[in-house]
Amino acid sequence: MMRLLNYRWIQRPVPNPLGEEKATGVTRFFSDMFPQGCLMAKTVRSPHPRAKVKGIDVSQALRGPGVQAIVTAKDIQGLNAYGVFFQEAPVLASTEVNYVGEPLALVAAETEEQAEAAAEAVRVDYEQLPFISSMEEALGPDAPNILPDGNIARHCVIEQGDYRKALAESHLVVKNTYRTQKQKHMYLEPEAGMGYLDEAGVLNLFVGGQNPYRDRLQIARSVGLPKEKIRVVNFPVGGAFGGKDEITLQIHLALLVLKTRRAVKLVWSREESGAAGYSRHAFKMDMETGVGRDGKLTANRAVLFADTGPYMSFGPSVMDVAMETVNGPYIVPHYFIEGTLVRTNNGMSAAFRGFGAPQANFAVESQMNIIAEELGLDKLELREKNIWRSRARANFGHELGNCEGLRKCLEKASRSALWKYRGNIRPARPWLKSGVGVAVAMKGIGFGVLPDYPAAAVEVHPEGHVTALFSNPDYGQGLIVSNAQLVAEKFGISPSLVKVSNADTNFVPDTGGSSASRSTYTSGGALLDSCDKAIAALKVVAADALHTRPDAVTYSEGMLRADAGELDIFRAAGLLKEKGAPTKFVGTFAVPRFDSPVSGSLEIPHMVHSFAALLGEVEVDTLLGTVRVKRLLFYPDIGRVINPVIASAQCDGGLMQGLGYAIMEEHVYDASVPKTRNFTTYLVPCPTDSPVEIGTEFVESTEATGPFGAKGVGEIPIIPVASCLADAVRDATGVRLKQLPMSPGRVLSSLPDQKPAEATA
Repeated sequence: MMRLLNYRWIQRPVPNPLGEEKATGVTRFFSDMFPQGCLMAKTVRSPHPRAKVKGIDVSQALRGPGVQAIVTAKDIQGLNAYGVFFQEAPVLASTEVNYVGEPLALVAAETEEQAEAAAEAVRVDYEQLPFISSMEEALGPDAPNILPDGNIARHCVIEQGDYRKALAESHLVVKNTYRTQKQKHMYLEPEAGMGYLDEAGVLNLFVGGQNPYRDRLQIARSVGLPKEKIRVVNFPVGGAFGGKDEITLQIHLALLVLKTRRAVKLVWSREESGAAGYSRHAFKMDMETGVGRDGKLTANRAVLFADTGPYMSFGPSVMDVAMETVNGPYIVPHYFIEGTLVRTNNGMSAAFRGFGAPQANFAVESQMNIIAEELGLDKLELREKNIWRSRARANFGHELGNCEGLRKCLEKASRSALWKYRGNIRPARPWLKSGVGVAVAMKGIGFGVLPDYPAAAVEVHPEGHVTALFSNPDYGQGLIVSNAQLVAEKFGISPSLVKVSNADTNFVPDTGGSSASRSTYTSGGALLDSCDKAIAALKVVAADALHTRPDAVTYSEGMLRADAGELDIFRAAGLLKEKGAPTKFVGTFAVPRFDSPVSGSLEIPHMVHSFAALLGEVEVDTLLGTVRVKRLLFYPDIGRVINPVIASAQCDGGLMQGLGYAIMEEHVYDASVPKTRNFTTYLVPCPTDSPVEIGTEFVESTEATGPFGAKGVGEIPIIPVASCLADAVRDATGVRLKQLPMSPGRVLSSLPDQKPAEATA
């Protein structure tokens, strides 16, 4: 039970104002918008995983009915490349294609059918080239280079102490190889957007994305316009999970609008999204973990390989997070961590909720559970021996912050009835086997040592309300209501008086994007700073009206008071407006970070972390190989909980997404051709897959640097699910799976032959 503190609006289940509109279908997403006279667009894509482009003939397509424009690489005025870290992915391919679905041309016509017919009429002359369909093949001595710099996109090593000596002297060494798969985001709204030129010549783009200011920068680089002549709106978004954090169709839309000088709409089909959209990185992880007789970890050797596709995108940062996570939230005196980001022709991998942490967690938590079994220790007790402690010196040499919540997560899990009585579960049939598993997780908040200076604003309106302005898109995580609560709490007014302007570069400051579990933490911090600036300015104008000094004016619950009288903030804002002074106040938040990255990394370590413990119960059908998840009990430390209903819903969604990752979801490539492009071929959890019990019990915790003590909740729920369920399957069957997903075929092939008596009982 969460203990309520002396807040009016924090920790309260304030309703989400968007909830009813979304539930009733009133909300219009970009794929729902059909402006009058808007052209429809289609993309010409490569059917080959790798080929030389010898020519593109658009002459026949241009003669098609209704066709208004066809754009190829030669029409790009600026940089024909995009990418968050390295601009190497072509906006439109011109000389070579490197994955199925890579775009080569764009068509705009009066109707969708005309655009589709014209796209099919574009003739591309290909010369197919040898392609690479696995990391092992990419690293082979005879492999062709996908890009001139070779098939290793990034290689990095982080080490401390003498891991060889420590492993040799360890009481127990556990050595295993773990594999995780590509996972698709499968958001309900595929990549979609609409754009037009306004009367002032400003390019307006309404696109489902996660970072409007970064989108604007990448668009400007390619189309040759100054940033000030581009407006990007990233709200509302029909789901994202990281898959819309990188450029999808933003630059394509911009090119078509500028060519036609008309409004253009572009929506990917589900099959296009399945081929050309991003996916989670598949990992191979070789682990060798040492432990002493007392259960204390001595050393860890982790060699990580990640399939990033032909172009890096977020790959370098994903690898960093995996390298930070692979030691877990545990003190490891000696370690060697090697990361290799590998290029293949298996489509592009990029950001996905958890960002490398679920993959590494699957490996390290499986190792911890094996160690506990080998030593005969309670699995939570083993972790308690090794977890980070507040103010201790961490693995990377930096001083840890507040880690008290991590210990509390373990305590809550250990007191759970599911954990205490885990050996007493009896399935109804002899071929059904029940088991309980456990895992612990950690996730850094934000961008680690990378600079992050988000800005946000509040505007106090004389008419009687306050507007909160920030650029982080709310794509379903409830950021609008939670930030409204933060502002309401700071001003001491009702959240109903706080309106939100979100994710529009024309109207809101650059708060950054919605990613890395940072949105509440960073935008909330900047909003509270803007509230402080607003109150300070309102005190000055109130002092003038009340004929006193500003330091004699007090503020509480929306009222400015002095001996001579009082006035509310809205009347004070009116006085500011009468004087010609602004009523909009911009605040900033310098995200705390370490001065420099760990040698060999780009962004780690992080200074602030969320933590969690997870218990899971499964029922394995040993005849069919199916894994039925019965219970998921989640104990997270996310700092102060701003809105418990919204936060719990986030956790439920993350746990279900993790369930899919663990037992069914896999984006399959055959000879570098994607085979799982839609909801028919790519399976995601549905209501019948939901556990009988799925619940979250928050740990009481506070982060001193966060807004009212908040941290982040977005990613932590998905991270421990696969490792927890793998442990539960082991408890049920005696077999530990080390490759995801734990599909029926994989489960069956791992089980010993069943006795006939068991099968017919």
